[in-house]
Amino acid sequence: MHTVKAKELLKANDVGVLYKEMVAELAEGQYQTLDHVQAVVEQLSELNLAYLIRQESMASAPQQKFATSQTVQTSAPEPVPQPPPSSPKTAVTSPQAAPAPSKPPVDSFVSQYVRRAEELMAKNRFQQAIQELRDGLKLDPKNSQCQSLLGSIYLKQKQTKMAKIHFRQALKLEPGDIDALKGMEKIAKLEKAAQGTSSQSAQQASGRKGLFGLFGGKK
Repeated sequence: MHTVKAKELLKANDVGVLYKEMVAELAEGQYQTLDHVQAVVEQLSELNLAYLIRQESMASAPQQKFATSQTVQTSAPEPVPQPPPSSPKTAVTSPQAAPAPSKPPVDSFVSQYVRRAEELMAKNRFQQAIQELRDGLKLDPKNSQCQSLLGSIYLKQKQTKMAKIHFRQALKLEPGDIDALKGMEKIAKLEKAAQGTSSQSAQQASGRKGLFGLFGGKK
């Protein structure tokens, strides 16, 4: 562990409460640290690791106590008095009552990139929007929304091959992505229309060639 917060969490008694406070503190400061997103993500990762280590150590403590109790009963046959029932206060502070670790708020950072990209798209500033989405994918390479929006931008620019690549990647990550499905449907219609136009042009060219041959034969 490198960060001070993670080291502090490893030594804390009330791990669950302290963990929530530390994560909330980082989340509150995320808008002031957009230029240092990677550093914030690393701190969150260390906090999660420290929390899991403390959870495992706290969960194994009752098992060790139970094993010691069994050893005492084996060596000393005298009946052991039943322990008093745990009070509500003990139940609250039990390791089992600690909350499960929440998912690191990486999504909150990525959503900011998505929001800015959508604003840029509305202003037809497509290249800047693409850069925002690519930065978002650096934080979360499996974000289907970023992939879907990239596909939409390329489709607006009539770059159907690039649009298809990103739509397919979005559907691979999230098969029910509505925007990606609609994008693929538009591409299919465009390709069908292009094939029809090409076929019609070829037929017209063939017809003109035939007419020229017919008139030439009459000469």
